[in-house]
Amino acid sequence: MNTAQPNALRQRLEDVFSGYRAEWLDTKIFELFTEPSYFPQLTTRHPCFLEGGRGTGKTTTLRCLSYQGQAALRAVPNWPYVGMYYRVNTNRVRAFDGPELKETRWTRMFAHYVNVEFCEAIAAFLQWYAERNPDTPTLSKTGLHRIAETLHLDHSNTLEEFQRTLDLSRLKFEATVNNIADVSLPALSLQGAPVDAFMREVKKLPQFEKSFFFFLIDEYENLATYQQRVLNTLIKHCGESYSFKVGVRELGFKERSTINTMEQLTHPADYRLINITKELEERQFSSFAADVCRRRLEQVLGPDVIVPAPNKLLPELSPEDEAIKLGVKEATEIEDLQNEVADDEDFKNWCSNAHPLEIFALASRAREEGTSNAEKLRDVLANPNRWAGHFENYKHCYLFAIRKGKRGIRKYFTGWRVFCLLSASNIRYLLELVDQSLKRHFELDLDPLKAISHEIQTKVAQGTGQKYLRELEGISLNGAKLTRLLLGLGRVFQVMAEDPIGHTPEVNQFHLKADVEDKENRRKVEELVADGIMNLALLRHPGSKLQQQTDIRQLDYTIHPIFAAFFGFSHRRKRKIVLSDRDILDLVDHPTDAIGRIVNGQHRTGPFDGLDELPEQMKLFEGFYATNQ
Repeated sequence: MNTAQPNALRQRLEDVFSGYRAEWLDTKIFELFTEPSYFPQLTTRHPCFLEGGRGTGKTTTLRCLSYQGQAALRAVPNWPYVGMYYRVNTNRVRAFDGPELKETRWTRMFAHYVNVEFCEAIAAFLQWYAERNPDTPTLSKTGLHRIAETLHLDHSNTLEEFQRTLDLSRLKFEATVNNIADVSLPALSLQGAPVDAFMREVKKLPQFEKSFFFFLIDEYENLATYQQRVLNTLIKHCGESYSFKVGVRELGFKERSTINTMEQLTHPADYRLINITKELEERQFSSFAADVCRRRLEQVLGPDVIVPAPNKLLPELSPEDEAIKLGVKEATEIEDLQNEVADDEDFKNWCSNAHPLEIFALASRAREEGTSNAEKLRDVLANPNRWAGHFENYKHCYLFAIRKGKRGIRKYFTGWRVFCLLSASNIRYLLELVDQSLKRHFELDLDPLKAISHEIQTKVAQGTGQKYLRELEGISLNGAKLTRLLLGLGRVFQVMAEDPIGHTPEVNQFHLKADVEDKENRRKVEELVADGIMNLALLRHPGSKLQQQTDIRQLDYTIHPIFAAFFGFSHRRKRKIVLSDRDILDLVDHPTDAIGRIVNGQHRTGPFDGLDELPEQMKLFEGFYATNQ
């Protein structure tokens, strides 16, 4: 390859693959869109809540459901449905708060603002459509006058004039809200009435007589509780001609009631819940993600290139092959066993035929059981099926012990399937893992069609986990505490991962033990865990429905697997430990004591604050592990 080719590849990779967020892609989002399996559910008339964490594809899906997206994706001759995208802007909606007014007055103010925003969305679509279809009928003067009356606007004779008047009224209203203590309250519209009036007029137009309209509301979690009640009311009583599709983070649906507190928004009567993670189970997500990556790789590599399958581009390692790369042949356990059984022909034959990982496992097991290698091998030969089952079930966890305490890579995280598991059905995480692996591959001027090395993949997995760990601090009020909690939990699971012999292997989950004696501690932990779930620091299992924060003790929790490679514990959801409220809070405030106490409680011997034993990628945070404050 000449130098121009890799430079061009890197630029195309930057342009096409580095758009992890829908907001960065602009209109290119439609070119790169791959329809997920749940997409048809969103095209029905029923209101839907699309639930998923950051990066699971909510914004991309909603934007591609919009009229701009549908027009870009396919020919739409008769518009069976029209989606109008609206992103909840925290700067705007949180202005409707403060001591100047009671909540009941803020509710009416906000309801009027929603009316204006949704009417602007309808008008924008009609103007967009008219520009592309100038010969089609448009709203009558009488219809425009009716809509204007519901919003206390001056009458307009054309749609363009109505748009300008509506835009100016919104700007004036926003300025009023920001100075509400110094001005009189403006005239307000009745909740939902302008939208209903507008939609009645739109449905009179022959080109939309059979169309159904969706308001696509993104980032619902940014709404205050009372504001969600306003939207809930519209969703519960939406008209015959329009409905709502809502994107929300897990635990971001904070309020179920409408403005009538006796009335609840219930599932499935009033809306359908589409949980992205549940919809895209492991196998289905792998197929969906492969299609997404393939489309992007085609643009990077060019139309004349046969794009390699993701599992070929990102090869996996079997446990046996990984053990060899980790240096299992040089492990002292193997040498000790071979020396001890050198005089026995049966034992020598077994060692000659067994894989070095199996020999390492047997020797490690013998040491843990306090028996000789020869005695353990005699037991294995006497019970071969029992040993074969043990080795098959536990060989993955033995990998973590091979390079315990050593410099360099202690465990490989490599392969398309592993990257999908690290991503936990989060397409943004998956794209970043692939993108960063390709970048490092291209930087070495390696053949873009050849497999990316296991070392590059592992380093990228570690670096991506570190990046998101450092970003946690700035994404919420509890960000600093979440970072410290993950550093504590990650160290606990990493220490146990490297000491699997004779213990419960692959521990990477925890269950919260109820502590009814200290309600304040319980409140703090519930708030911290809920924030961790919303910001993808933690995952909960199972999670078939949106839960209230008070439900957190009915579930098990894991650190999001995107952090597994950074800390060095298994990305596979396996076994759990029980933690108390005090354990969680101490991991944040007194990490050294808490880590030692928790790990010792799992029958491991300490101490566990030795900084020389930290994996290299964790050395950046050695100050955290060296302090108890």
